Amino acid sequence: MSEVISVVARRRRWPVEQKLALVEELSRPGASVAAVADRHGMSRSLLFDWRRQVREGTMPGVVRADAASTLVPVRVVEAAASRQAPCPPLSSRRPVVRPVKAAAMVEVVLTNGRVLRISETIRPEVLGRLAAALDA
Repeated sequence: MSEVISVVARRRRWPVEQKLALVEELSRPGASVAAVADRHGMSRSLLFDWRRQVREGTMPGVVRADAASTLVPVRVVEAAASRQAPCPPLSSRRPVVRPVKAAAMVEVVLTNGRVLRISETIRPEVLGRLAAALDA
């Protein structure tokens, strides 16, 4: 007597959005690759591969933020009022001390709702890597 197999198992196809959602799930506090893989009925090694690809920017269908030039809306807001006490009158005997100009801060709101507050002096390539890592 022989067994007849009527269903052929096929390889699952994962859309890029779902891959990124699973990798993002791994970044949550307390998340483990084993738990996420078991919950979604998938191989743990697949999650490790996807996480590495996202980190290295090699996942097919995903463009790193520092590799793509995009325009984003920008809103300029006034800085908070200075919290320094007023300077006392200068005496002619003391040297003149000039305050150092503080670097302006830039606030970037990522698509996932996270907010980056950074100095205006940050290098664009560093900002791109930060945004890509935190927006995933």
